[in-house]
Amino acid sequence: MYMADCNAQATGECSEAEGKDTTASGSASHAEGYQTTGSGFAAHAEGYATQALGSASHAEGGASAAHGLYSHAEGRNTNSAEEAAHAEGYLSAASAFAAHAEGYASQALGSAAHAEGGATQASGLYAHAEGELTQALGDRAHAEGQMTSAIATNAHSEGQQTTATATNAHAEGLNTIASGPNSHAEGQLTSATAANAHAEGQHAESAGLASHAEGIDTLASGQASHAEGSGCYSLGLASHVEGKLTYSQAEAAHSEGYLSRTYGAYSHAEGNQTIAVGQASHAEGIDTAAYGLYSHSQGASTKADGLASHAEGVGTSTNMLEGVHIMGRYGKATTEPYSWYLANGTSAGSLGLAAIIQNNGDVKIDGAVSSPAADYAEMFETFDGNPIEPGYFITAVGEKVRIATSSDPFVVGISSGRPAFLSGNAELSWPQKYLTDEWGRTLYHDVVVPAHLNPNGQVIVPERTERQPQLNPDWDPSREYIPRINRPEWLAVGMVGKLLVRDDGTCQPGAFCKPNDNGIATASTTPGSGCYVLKRTAPNRVLVLLGATLINAT
Repeated sequence: MYMADCNAQATGECSEAEGKDTTASGSASHAEGYQTTGSGFAAHAEGYATQALGSASHAEGGASAAHGLYSHAEGRNTNSAEEAAHAEGYLSAASAFAAHAEGYASQALGSAAHAEGGATQASGLYAHAEGELTQALGDRAHAEGQMTSAIATNAHSEGQQTTATATNAHAEGLNTIASGPNSHAEGQLTSATAANAHAEGQHAESAGLASHAEGIDTLASGQASHAEGSGCYSLGLASHVEGKLTYSQAEAAHSEGYLSRTYGAYSHAEGNQTIAVGQASHAEGIDTAAYGLYSHSQGASTKADGLASHAEGVGTSTNMLEGVHIMGRYGKATTEPYSWYLANGTSAGSLGLAAIIQNNGDVKIDGAVSSPAADYAEMFETFDGNPIEPGYFITAVGEKVRIATSSDPFVVGISSGRPAFLSGNAELSWPQKYLTDEWGRTLYHDVVVPAHLNPNGQVIVPERTERQPQLNPDWDPSREYIPRINRPEWLAVGMVGKLLVRDDGTCQPGAFCKPNDNGIATASTTPGSGCYVLKRTAPNRVLVLLGATLINAT
C-alpha cells in the first residue's frame, strides 16, 4: 500500500512499510517507525533510522543496523555486521559470525564472541568480555571487571587492570599479570611469568617454571620453587623459602624463619638469621652457620665449618675440622678431626673445653670422673678358661689369673661385680685391629681419599690425604667380635678401692682379712696383714678396702 503523505514505501515483493519515511525493499520485508529500512529478504526494521540489511535480519531502536544474515541489532547506534550476530545497547557492534555485543561501545569481533558492559572487546573465537574497558582477544578468552585483558587462547582475566597474556593463563585481583602458559596470578601487583606458575598475595612474583609465590614481596624464580611470607626469595631449582626476609639460591634448599639463608644445594636454614652454605648442610636456632658440606649447626651463634661437622649450644665452633661434634658453650674444636668436644667457656672472648673424645679413642677431661661403684679393675684371662664369680681373692699365674689360696704370697685383687673403672676390656673392637710399635703405640700412615662425586659427575669433596691408623693384616672384619666382658674366660679384677668379698663368717669390721684355701676371706691372725674390713653386708659377705697389699708378709 502506498501512502504519499507518510512516505512509507513497500517496494519489495510481499513487503510491508508503515510509519513515516520507511522503506521495505526486500522480499517479505517489514519496515516500521521513522526512517527505517528493511532491505534484506524477510528483514525487519523498526524504530528510528534503523536498517535491516541482511536476509532475515532485525534492526530496532535508533540508528541501529543489522547487516548480517539472521542478525539482530537493537538499541542505539548498534551494528550487527555478520551472520547470526546480535548487537544491543549503545554504540555496540557484533562484527563476526554469531557474535553478541551488548551494553555501551562494546565490540564482539570474534566468531561466537560475547562482549557486554562498557567499551569491552571480545575479538577471539568464542571469547567473552564483560565489565568496563575489558579485552578478550584470544580464542575462548574471558575478561571481566575493569580494564582487564585476556590476550591469549583460553586466557582469563578478572578484577581490575589484570592481564592474562599466555595460553590458559588466569589473572585476577588488582594489577596482576599472568604471562606464563597455564599460569595464575591473584591478589595485588602479583605476576606469574613462567609456565604453570602461581603468584598470589601482594607484589609476589613466580618467575620459575611451575613455581609458586605467595604473601608480600616474595619471589619464586627457580623452577618448581616456592616462596611464601614477606620479602622471601626462592631462586634455586625446587627450593623453598618461608617466613620473613628469607633467601635460597640453591637447588632443593629450604630457608624458613627470619633472615635465614641457604646457599648450598639441599641445604636447610631455619630460625633467626641462620645460614646454610655447604651442600646438604643444616643451620637452625639463632645466628648459626653451617658452612661445611653435610654440616649441622644449632643453638645460638654456633658455627659448623668442617666437612660433616656438628656444632651446638652457644658460641661453639668446629674450627674447620672434619667430622667434629662440639657442644656446650663458648669453645672451639682444637686439632683432632672426627672427635667430640664439650665446651665450657664463659664468653666469646674466654673460650674453654671441658672434655674431648678423640677419634683414636682417647678421652681427655678437665675435671673429675665419678661413679656410684667404688673400685678400679682390670681385665684378666683365667688360667683354665673357666669363669670366676665375683667376690673371690685372685692371684696371678703368669699373665693369667686364678682363685687365690692361703698359701699364695701375692694377691692381684678381688673379682669385681661392678667396677667403677675397667681397663683392658677391649669393649669396642679386637685390641690388635691396628698395628703398633713395641710400646703399644698405634702406627699411622697417609691415605689418599678419592674425590666424592654427585650423580652428575661433579666433584663435591675433592681428593685429599688423611692420616689413618694402619690395619693389622690379621684382622678379619667378617668375624663377629665379642667384647671380653661378655666372654667366660675373661674376668674383671678389682685392684684398688672398696670391694665386696665372700667370707667364712670370721671377718670383723675394723680388723684385717686374707684369703683361705677357697679364695674367700677369713680373719687375719697377723696384725696389720691383709685387707682392712670396712663392714659386713651379709652373713657370708664383707666390704673390704683393697690397696697395694702383701698377704702373709713376715
